[in-house]
Amino acid sequence: MPPRPAASPLPDDAGDPRLAASWRRLQASDYDVAPVLDDGVTGEWPGDLPGRLILGLSRLAAVTGGEPRQLGTLVDALPGRLNAAGYLGTAHRGAVDEQQLAGHGWLVSGLLAHHRLTGEERSRELALGMVEGLFLPAAARLPAYPRRRPGDDSGGGASGSLVAEGGGWRLSSDTYCVFIALEGLVTAYAATGDRASADAVEALARLVDRDDLVAARAQLHATLTAARCLHDFHELTGSRGALATARRLYDLYAAYGRTANAATWNWFGRADSWTEPCAVTDSLILALGLWRTTGEVRYLDDAHAIEHNGLGHAQKPHGGFGLDTVTGPGRPWLSNVHMDAAWCCSMRGAVALAEVRERGYRVLPGGPDAEPDAGSGLNARPDTVSVDLPRDGTTRLDLPGGRLVLRQRTGWPVTGRTELEVLRSSVAGRVRFVFPLPSWADPAATRTTAGGRGAVVEAPGVLLAAPAAGDRYTVEFPVRTRATQESDDGRAAALRHGSLLLGALPGAGAGADAGPALPAELEPVHPGRARYRCGDVELAPVRDVFDGTGQAAAGHRSRVLFDT
Repeated sequence: MPPRPAASPLPDDAGDPRLAASWRRLQASDYDVAPVLDDGVTGEWPGDLPGRLILGLSRLAAVTGGEPRQLGTLVDALPGRLNAAGYLGTAHRGAVDEQQLAGHGWLVSGLLAHHRLTGEERSRELALGMVEGLFLPAAARLPAYPRRRPGDDSGGGASGSLVAEGGGWRLSSDTYCVFIALEGLVTAYAATGDRASADAVEALARLVDRDDLVAARAQLHATLTAARCLHDFHELTGSRGALATARRLYDLYAAYGRTANAATWNWFGRADSWTEPCAVTDSLILALGLWRTTGEVRYLDDAHAIEHNGLGHAQKPHGGFGLDTVTGPGRPWLSNVHMDAAWCCSMRGAVALAEVRERGYRVLPGGPDAEPDAGSGLNARPDTVSVDLPRDGTTRLDLPGGRLVLRQRTGWPVTGRTELEVLRSSVAGRVRFVFPLPSWADPAATRTTAGGRGAVVEAPGVLLAAPAAGDRYTVEFPVRTRATQESDDGRAAALRHGSLLLGALPGAGAGADAGPALPAELEPVHPGRARYRCGDVELAPVRDVFDGTGQAAAGHRSRVLFDT
């Protein structure tokens, strides 16, 4: 778990329809306590379903201020279902079950999130007992973990299953899902600083570095969980090795496991499979983390694309997250495969929504010894507020020099206009406000307006001000359509409105075998929603599937790649 952000979202009149829909979905009857716990004890993934649900509900509650109806009851019922060693499922005396380790990665993380939300010490004790009883003994077995091979994934479906045994390990078709144990171990280390947990993290990191994950057709969810958790471990410890591994895995995902709409393949090398919103969530959180650490704008560009195109298309109108087709060169059509991956993705998607709400702002402490900000390169001696993910809402920010309450109104990602209004301020000195521009934005065409006492514009998207109630700061840049190359040979391209991927909707001129050529002249038909027309073909952001009906989402199909 990386250090928590200094920004706290507050209830706001604008609301967030995606958060609200996810909240409703996770409180439906199929997530009642009894079936969830039964699955967590007797299912193929011990601990997984209750862990993901506790984590998702706790994270949503933290950003919405709501009280999930079943969360407390679920946590209260856990102790009565644990085995003698303190965890769920069978206490295996022989081979280690990697699906059990993965499932408890979510359960440990979920219980610690519940502890942060409520302060209940029992949740923390349960989580740390699982680390002691399950994870630490299993970590001693990691050197014998077998090298996985192509084909190990062939027996698996959308939810993996145990398919083999070797080296004292029960192995899953979700290849290398053992990596998901890092979710529990890193979160436990963040809570305790315990050396034994850190040693187990480092043992798993050696396994991550040992094998060629692309050649072995590793599952992307497992791979990106490893990368995300190792980045978190770097933020906690400064480990350069953990950061190097996180960056290497991110590059492998970007090169071999990312779809045209910034979702993820289920396995490396398996274009015949489907996307996996759990892995989309991992990639989004990791991209934001690498942006924080490195300041490289490519990671922030990716985070915008993943949020709006990968996650945005995966969330369906009922609030759950579903599986879609794998798009890319030779696979131009994006459509639904499974509307609601209730066993995993609908819970992980909730975490992604909470994460982007919490990570909308970064606070960079100032002071005489402060380092320059990696993103802007500017001297950070004043406290700095960076608006990383524009979205409507009201947020409290705790700066070293005082507290700010900001209301944000933005047209992003359809327009490039974002306005901050200071509602309250106890900050005595000046604050630098940074609005990071996407790589495709034109700084020369960016207008930055600083209203308030002694406010000055330092650069496009950067201003220095002594914030007081009533001050307003505005940044605006043009957002236009653009074509991007999507294949190494330059023969496939996508159309985008800024960060939004556009899909051609089937109709009079866009049948299954028609309309492969890149549209040339686009006529705006709904500028406020980035919708266009080219002849008989309508193009709309792929994320708009969320705004329709469930029936329309189930049958939705759009062309996202075109011939050049």
